[in-house]
Amino acid sequence: MNGPPTPSETGFDTALYERFPTKGRRPKGELEQLEAIWCAPRRWEWITVINNNYVGVYYVGAAMLFFVLAGVLALLMRTQLALPMQGVLAQETYNQIFTMHGTVMMFLFAVPAVEALGVLLLPQMLGARDLPFPRLSAYAFWAYLIGGLAFFCSLFFGLAPNGGWFMYPPLTSTTYSPGINADFWLLGIGFIEISAIAGAIEIIVGVLKTRAPGMTLDKLPVFAWAMLVFAGMIIIAFPSVILATTLLELERALGWPFFDATRGGDPMLWQHLFWFFGHPEVYIIFLPAAGAMSTIVPAVARTPLVGHWLVVLAFLATGFISFGVWAHHMFTTGLPGVSVGMFSAASMAVSLPAGVQVFSWIATVASGRMKFNAPGLFVLGSLLIFVMGGLTGVMAAMVPFDWQAHDTYFIVAHLHYVLIGGMVFPLFAAIYYWTPMVSAHPLSERLGRWTFGLMFAGMHLAFLPMHLTGLMGMPRRVYTYAAGRDWEWPNLISSIGAFVFAAGVLIWVIDMIRNFRPFGFSEAGNVYGGGGLEWLPAGLYSTRSIPVVTSLYPLWDQK
Repeated sequence: MNGPPTPSETGFDTALYERFPTKGRRPKGELEQLEAIWCAPRRWEWITVINNNYVGVYYVGAAMLFFVLAGVLALLMRTQLALPMQGVLAQETYNQIFTMHGTVMMFLFAVPAVEALGVLLLPQMLGARDLPFPRLSAYAFWAYLIGGLAFFCSLFFGLAPNGGWFMYPPLTSTTYSPGINADFWLLGIGFIEISAIAGAIEIIVGVLKTRAPGMTLDKLPVFAWAMLVFAGMIIIAFPSVILATTLLELERALGWPFFDATRGGDPMLWQHLFWFFGHPEVYIIFLPAAGAMSTIVPAVARTPLVGHWLVVLAFLATGFISFGVWAHHMFTTGLPGVSVGMFSAASMAVSLPAGVQVFSWIATVASGRMKFNAPGLFVLGSLLIFVMGGLTGVMAAMVPFDWQAHDTYFIVAHLHYVLIGGMVFPLFAAIYYWTPMVSAHPLSERLGRWTFGLMFAGMHLAFLPMHLTGLMGMPRRVYTYAAGRDWEWPNLISSIGAFVFAAGVLIWVIDMIRNFRPFGFSEAGNVYGGGGLEWLPAGLYSTRSIPVVTSLYPLWDQK
């Protein structure tokens, strides 16, 4: 460019052009200086690098590693439960694997994965060079990876926690868990949550303070809105579980009776503190995935998102209502009737903003020209699975039904439908959609369809029968069951489904090995025709010139 562009050449609004003009010619050697300052790491710099393009890829990769590891644990559990009275796993080993599966999925995969997606995408979406505190995000990643792997390795020494991923006292008190297994969980989870809070602060500052010129809040990408609400919820919810783990560790280490009813404590205090974090966490996981869905759906449907502001308001409503839902995990604990009624109403009300988002996605697909590529298939699969999980969630919000279904496999089925439909499938859609932004090759469409087909079929085979086994009375958290109760066939089908789902994930891993080529290769580019700033041609320094934004879809409106 030899001089500043005119508004007619760029399509920019004249008033914005006058506020943010390009003054003069580019400085001599400007591109070379950018490439020198934002150069690729060498030797040990691959470990010390703080550029979000690298840290974001590391972060997403680590989260997917824990997803695969937790999936292997799930296969071991389903092998044990495929037939009655199996001896594949001893009871103590099963309890450790069961606890580690839930803990790794919830604490080491779900929350870090969506936070990692924000670290990777937000600077590019906002037109910024990097995150506001890049060293903090790099530190958070390495602490998460090293701590998470050390925590996972406790399995190999028989020291893994065995009290369930919820760690209810008095089961986890020194009386019933005298070893150091529970201490691994308490200390590890506390530090993981502190890391998540640090990342949330960075996301809030990044979204509010590093936006491109012209990107006012009414032009903020919907994914950035989701990450903003997500980060705010983390800051409010996560101190609760940090307090709970600190109190329980003090009780175990020093004998202080916070949760010991025989000495004046109350085990119900743990449930209130844990679920005040634990149920908003479901929506903490869901909101960034919903933001990704609201970004991908317009791209695969080739039309703007229907009801953009209703979706943003739904994010805010979800963040608010979700903090009044935690006690619906406690309907069978003897809460007062007024409390039970209030939490039941809130549990049903929180489905309304989720419904707004689902109808927005359906309307966008219906009003556009849907492309059934890999991201599009995962979007449609997510819609179906999440709606099914939401319907059983409304059922569980009805107190008389919950009294019957509580602690049965019906709740296991509901939980997995919501989490897989509301987070896992959107995450895979995001991986297929945004891989061309950081890789020289997009992932294979053919293998992507196989991945989707196997994961979709395996998911229903694995968890649909669990509704039936739950209604037939099979309790959750058991390592085996007696024959003659008609639970054999549903459990065998569920186990087969788990392996079908795993086959889909294996094909995705093979696809990543074959095609994922980040760092130092030119990016594949905007394969799916997205309209956000993240698709601008970029090097490690992000975009060469900071863009001026005039709409929600700048690449569509300012070609």
